[in-house]
Amino acid sequence: MYEGDTHDTHITAHIIDETDGRSGPSNSTLFLLTASHTINDSYMSLFPPLLPAFIMPALGLSISEVGWLATVFAVTSSLAQLAFGVLTDRIGGRFLIVLGPLIASVFMSSIGLIHSYTLLAFAIAMAGLGVAAFHPPSSSTAGSVARHKRGRMMSVFVLGGNIGFAIMPPVAVWLVSRFGLSSTPLLAIPGILVSVLLFFKAPAVKAVRHTASRSFSEMVRANPGSFASLLGTVAFRSFAFFSFTTFLPKLLHDQGFSPIAAGAFLSILTFSGAIGGLMGGTLSDRLGRKLIIAGSLALSVPFLLMFLLSSGVLKGVFLAMAGASLLAPFSVTVVAAQEIFPDSKAIASSLALGFGLGLGGLGVGATGHLASMIGLSSAMIIISFLPLVAAVFALGLPGGIRALRTAADDAIGDQERLKERFRVIER
Repeated sequence: MYEGDTHDTHITAHIIDETDGRSGPSNSTLFLLTASHTINDSYMSLFPPLLPAFIMPALGLSISEVGWLATVFAVTSSLAQLAFGVLTDRIGGRFLIVLGPLIASVFMSSIGLIHSYTLLAFAIAMAGLGVAAFHPPSSSTAGSVARHKRGRMMSVFVLGGNIGFAIMPPVAVWLVSRFGLSSTPLLAIPGILVSVLLFFKAPAVKAVRHTASRSFSEMVRANPGSFASLLGTVAFRSFAFFSFTTFLPKLLHDQGFSPIAAGAFLSILTFSGAIGGLMGGTLSDRLGRKLIIAGSLALSVPFLLMFLLSSGVLKGVFLAMAGASLLAPFSVTVVAAQEIFPDSKAIASSLALGFGLGLGGLGVGATGHLASMIGLSSAMIIISFLPLVAAVFALGLPGGIRALRTAADDAIGDQERLKERFRVIER
């Protein structure tokens, strides 16, 4: 059951919106979670723009060591989401929504006070766990807002995270350029405040088990091809994305760009990705998940290459196009995962948002090692072809012509319901 229906007889988190007492999240809940997602994910992009001009010189780090730091963060912020997804489905996840931004903000904002590579890796790992804890319960809640428009609703939720990712680089670089690395703890303030707000306002996420449902392992065994295609798609897309977000500031620094300019380019990549993700989620409701995922990933390859080989204004234009196409399938893969495994939405979300991302993030260390051997520019050209591999995996996802027909049927159904409402009004 992919583009079709889902039912309430699932082993999944049961959402209760305490603001109005109704079963199911409201639009106000979606707004709260999206805003919180913005703050939570902003800490994911705090340390990459500070690396080339501030942290690497202060600690004497090599580019290979930077790559392994990114891998540590990818493992904890992404792979750990699978465990948090299981926890959410079994015991509920409201406490994870509350604690996630707090842990992420406190540990990530402490990096300016650290003068040891080991302690830096520990702080980044703990921040990653905070980021990971927030995602499964919040994304499963956001995905339940609108049954027939999951792509659009999830794209709104993901848009919040991408905006946060885009905002932090220029803010962090400006703060550290003006006040030094010791000022980074100030960046923890938004995360602390949003955790306090979530403590009072976050919806309850209670696990509900129905005897008619299948276990997640049974669903994987029933859909091994879809499971492999999903992980391959997310992993190779994430391999490319994490490599660019980690090494883009260093690449631009080596080309003579200032830290502020490098941070601005990183924001262009992620902000354009936010817009692309919103468009991708909306289009996937009409055109099908597979078409949007595979098509946008393949389209990102030439834009990434043109960015690397161009200069001047065109460099920013091509990077924006690359970001939009590379992140267009981000929210779509989350919805696809929830539709492939409808009985465990939190675990499905953690697969798309976490486990697959972590598998891709594991490769960032290899990118750093490759860059130390052949040069960063040459390594990034090779990395630019990875989304094409992800697109090939996406062809194995469910959907296609059937998805197009289902979307068309849903649109016709919406029109008929609207006409019926007008008939009632006229009577």
